[in-house]
Amino acid sequence: MEWEPAMILLAPEDFIVEGLAELMTKAGFRETGREFKRKGKVRLIVVTGEREDPFQGKEILAVALLRGKPTENWLKNALSGYGRVILIALDGLEEGVEGVTVLGPEWLAEAFTRYSIEPPKTLLEKFLPERERPRALKEFVLDGPLVESISSQKLVDEAKRVVSYKFSVSSDEIGLKGLKLILKPVYVVSWMRENESGKAFFDGERVVLNVDGELKGLAMKVLLEDVATVLATEVEVEEDTDPTKPVLEEAVKREWLDLRVIGSRKAYVPVGAEVVLSLGRREAMVRFDFAVGRVSAEAEPLDEAELVELAKEHVRRELREEPISLETVRRGRFTLMRGKTERYFFEIELNSYSGSVRKFQPALTEEAMLEMVLSKYSDGHIIGVERHPRAVFVDLLVRGKAIVVKLDPKTGKILETRDLGSPWDALRKSAQGIIEVTGDPELKSCQVINHEIIRAEFEGNGFRALVEYNGKTGEVLESSVEIGLSVAIELALRRYGNYSILFTEESGEGFNLTLGGERDVLKVFVSRSGEIRELDRFLRREVVEEIALAKIREVEPSPSIEGLRLSDHWEVEFTGVKAFGRLKVHRTSGEVLEFEYQYIESAITKAFTEFVRKTYGDTIEVEWIAHNIEEGYAGVKGVGKKGIYFGKYNTLTGELMEHDFVPSGGIASKLKLAQVEGKYAVK
Repeated sequence: MEWEPAMILLAPEDFIVEGLAELMTKAGFRETGREFKRKGKVRLIVVTGEREDPFQGKEILAVALLRGKPTENWLKNALSGYGRVILIALDGLEEGVEGVTVLGPEWLAEAFTRYSIEPPKTLLEKFLPERERPRALKEFVLDGPLVESISSQKLVDEAKRVVSYKFSVSSDEIGLKGLKLILKPVYVVSWMRENESGKAFFDGERVVLNVDGELKGLAMKVLLEDVATVLATEVEVEEDTDPTKPVLEEAVKREWLDLRVIGSRKAYVPVGAEVVLSLGRREAMVRFDFAVGRVSAEAEPLDEAELVELAKEHVRRELREEPISLETVRRGRFTLMRGKTERYFFEIELNSYSGSVRKFQPALTEEAMLEMVLSKYSDGHIIGVERHPRAVFVDLLVRGKAIVVKLDPKTGKILETRDLGSPWDALRKSAQGIIEVTGDPELKSCQVINHEIIRAEFEGNGFRALVEYNGKTGEVLESSVEIGLSVAIELALRRYGNYSILFTEESGEGFNLTLGGERDVLKVFVSRSGEIRELDRFLRREVVEEIALAKIREVEPSPSIEGLRLSDHWEVEFTGVKAFGRLKVHRTSGEVLEFEYQYIESAITKAFTEFVRKTYGDTIEVEWIAHNIEEGYAGVKGVGKKGIYFGKYNTLTGELMEHDFVPSGGIASKLKLAQVEGKYAVK
């Protein structure tokens, strides 16, 4: 039957609250609490729940039921601290509350109808053409009227409401087994004396000899009304007495000795009731005390063995498998149990009094789900499993690719499959050169984070690598590589193909390698991550010698290398039969940057002797040579047959810069000799 807004307004609040809790359960929320708040005639009941979303995390929701017209401040304060709130205002709301979704009985009626939440039978009866009498009750005819009317149906409805609230049992699960009405007899006694008559009232304890006011009206009602009928399974009447005696005793006290009782009429006052209700395998007793307005209810919960059997029956019926294990987790108004069948885990919550199933959540075991996944991906390798209330995610490696399979936890049905790309492809993006050297490495571990990010670790021949990438976009988010010496050497030789390894040195940060080629020597640094940085490059020693000798032979026919060292550039020192000097050769290009030389004394002696012979036709014997190396010249003195000869040579070029001749004999010759000799001898 469809709900109507009027039915929502007439339905018991406890049923509406249970219906709201069921709506939250159907939406995937687990109930976490209920709170009841009241101010005057305003009543607010808040049901809170939470659920896990695999993509958004924990989600919290509060659904509140409001009766009455609260003030804006009170309602705002009462709903603060719950986060997302949906408010059902049964009596309307003049002003909304910021951040709160306000709905009315029309929305709730439509929601209850859509999600098949059935109205209570007692509520349906109010909307049926003919109201049926509860079958358990029968009609009792009393021998007097009822002083106060009583509705058996209302008593049963109230008893069900109390039991439903106290023991969290749905009204539909409650059945009537018995109703005992407890009645107290009261009497109106008619009397006469002399010229006076009146009516006395007796309730079993007190006597009012002459009624007036309210009692007078009550007495008239007792006397005038017909006998009453009540609906019950049992009627209990408290002790019945004869009212004549207490009335006469009261007349004697007043010295009304002539009072005569004419007649009496019995009536009944309802003082209490006991309603026995069925709760599945158990009963509940609800007692009404009309004198003080008290209602109490009691029931014995099912013992654990009975609850276990009910749980097993439900599991067999729903899963068609036998429970292998079952344990009680928590007992209260509801008993929570967890267990396992061959292919399922399950959680079942039963009402501890009625045994009805409040919640049943089966989930395939991990083994069963993985078996289903591997039946489709027979060549797959499972690397991770993550369970959520509404979905299970299985991470696999299939033919070199990472995929995520989303399954229904109850049926194992594959809901979605995502291709997250190949970890090897991501590694090649970040370490292509190393992979070319070592070949494809072995995948040592692979993890899928948040069903999107892949984190993989590799080990290969002489290196280890870690790569993290976005499986949706393929973007490499993080990568690191650590190589060994053998890989570092191979990377260097691949870059410098015509070189060979001369020396290796390992440090904490990487490797220093010295490579030799045909003409030069190269020093490089290879980091642990495979990056190559050139540190130094210089010509080989023998190549520098060849370049230097070729240059020296331009001035010295028989040169000899005396020194060869590398500073900023190559420094070369040489000597020969004619000259000596130094060269600076560029360390990498071989260009002669500097070339300095000077002729030696033996060469000057030979050149001067030849000059004198050709110029003067004389032979000489060189007496001394004064060589100023810093200035680059040398003075020479030779003694011949015709006289004494002097010369000054540029030792850098071998050029005779100037010369003098002093003939032998005479005072003038001696004076000139002293002057000339000083000119050439000064250093």
